[in-house]
Amino acid sequence: MAHVPDTFISIGELCPDMDIQMSYATIENFTGEVVDGYKSNKAFLARDPAQALCLVQGDAKKRGLTLKIYDSYRPVKAVAFFRTWALKPETNPEIKLRYYPEFSRQELFDQGYIAKQSSHSRGAAVDLSLVDLKTGKELDMGSAFDYFNDLSHTDSPRVSGDQRKNRLVLKELMEARGFKNFEQEWWHYSYKPEPFPTQYFDFDVE
Repeated sequence: MAHVPDTFISIGELCPDMDIQMSYATIENFTGEVVDGYKSNKAFLARDPAQALCLVQGDAKKRGLTLKIYDSYRPVKAVAFFRTWALKPETNPEIKLRYYPEFSRQELFDQGYIAKQSSHSRGAAVDLSLVDLKTGKELDMGSAFDYFNDLSHTDSPRVSGDQRKNRLVLKELMEARGFKNFEQEWWHYSYKPEPFPTQYFDFDVE
């Protein structure tokens, strides 16, 4: 069992009603593999961002919504896994079409979609969406999580009015509790100020 620093909190334990679906702990992600460091469907954040995210969850529930977490704290070894993956030849055209149809693997770094050092590893970032509590369905955001394309830019003019509205609901909820959106990805938010702005963590998610 990995040692989780006292400064980190399990989101599932703090807010058990969130929908946690950690993409990188499964093969359902842009690499097609379980990513190094992800050994269970658990989500961690540093204490302040975790507590703020629980406040977002409370706000969302008042609107008949719940947060769906795709990724939160990300071990340094996972970021290294992505860098190694990018150097390998393309082997799965179906996955490429699904996640990054316009770019090579290496271009995902060049374009800023994957960071060589990630705020996720500092325990301050979360990738998430919204689910309708009545239907149990994720709101239509106009593109899937980790779809690396300008369609996923938060203010993309290519999405429909309803899709834009859903993105802005998420943005409003998150910004009200101290999170800032990464404009290239509607799902990515970082808590400000970061508790550990210069520190990167590498304990396993388990």
